Amino acid sequence: MGDVLKSRLFAWISFGTEKFEGPAKRRIIMTNILVMLTTALCIPHALFFLIYDAHALWIPIVLTLACALAFQLTPLLHSYNPYAGGLYNLSLWLVFAMSISWMFSARSGVHFYLLAGATTAIAIFGIRQNLLSVFSIVLGLACFIIVDRNFSQPASFIQVSDTFLDVFYYLSIPTAMLFIFCMVFYGFKQASTAESALQREYEYSEALLANMLPGPIAAQLKRHPGRTIADSHEEATILFADIVGFTPRASHLSPDTLVKFLNQLFTRFDDLANKHGLEKIKTLGDAFMVAGGMPEAQPDHAVRVAKMALDMVAETNKFAEEMGEKIELRIGIHSGPVVAGVIGTKKPFYDVWGDTVNTAARMESFGTNGKIQVTAETKKILEAQFDFAERGKVMIKGKGDLNLWYLEGLTKP
Repeated sequence: MGDVLKSRLFAWISFGTEKFEGPAKRRIIMTNILVMLTTALCIPHALFFLIYDAHALWIPIVLTLACALAFQLTPLLHSYNPYAGGLYNLSLWLVFAMSISWMFSARSGVHFYLLAGATTAIAIFGIRQNLLSVFSIVLGLACFIIVDRNFSQPASFIQVSDTFLDVFYYLSIPTAMLFIFCMVFYGFKQASTAESALQREYEYSEALLANMLPGPIAAQLKRHPGRTIADSHEEATILFADIVGFTPRASHLSPDTLVKFLNQLFTRFDDLANKHGLEKIKTLGDAFMVAGGMPEAQPDHAVRVAKMALDMVAETNKFAEEMGEKIELRIGIHSGPVVAGVIGTKKPFYDVWGDTVNTAARMESFGTNGKIQVTAETKKILEAQFDFAERGKVMIKGKGDLNLWYLEGLTKP
């Protein structure tokens, strides 16, 4: 029974919103809620008059009940214009409050309903219809002043006692204040909801930017939008990793399985990059690129990259055991000067260029399955802390004959 009642109540509140979205839909829902509130105020007034003297107060009873029925027509106007129902509701409320105030005078306190009605203008019309909002507020205030200054006694056909007017006053003022409080509360709640939504969007944007760009680079872009960001780094270490036999593997895997496979493995590599304080530059297919010593200088950049390379091999072996199949990496590392910067404006990304990058890529592509291949430059930096196995001279495209080494692990104490 409760669910049925709740469903019907929601259907009534949402009536007329089918054609609208966003602010217009919320405005119509607010108008429908006001219809319920104004109707809920009219009925007790009619009962109050009926109990006091149905014969003497038949005119305000009929007027109040007629207004209660007329309020129910409001949702039917939404289909014509998202503001039509709200304008009708406020106009009818103005007629009701002015008529009752004229009949029972300012001594009844009913004219405070005019102020309550004025507070609903912004909630109904919003800031996009400032003229309507301002007009409704000014009209409500003007009517309030007119009643307060001119309607000092009840109309001649209304015969009520001073006690009735006192009771009416003490009922009207709290009711009007409660109505105003509800409107103010609603306004602050909407503002708070909007602020929370903006904060969530800001946090999401910040997190997205942090994932796309290194922190210092993202900070520069926010401080200087549109500025070209390019830095030269005299000392850096570049790592390229590639999954051995990935192309044949990809040919017999479904797209979902393939993407899931790469995502699981590369997520582990992302975690390793964070662990060692390195900057993941990009992934390209099954290739994974990491840089050390940038965008901020790191004296131990080569050591960090070497440790990550060893961890990548260990993590890949662990992943292979979990998958129940053979998975190997080819890893190439080289150290030297590089140039780094941000490319693009709509989809900016941080990239690295230079001979060091090209050489690191060659170390991977001309490497050995399951091995970490490094140049003599990188070995010279690392040889005090790591063990190496000499591969010898290898003809590298575009580089000629190079003495290359395999990184095997940390030097045992």
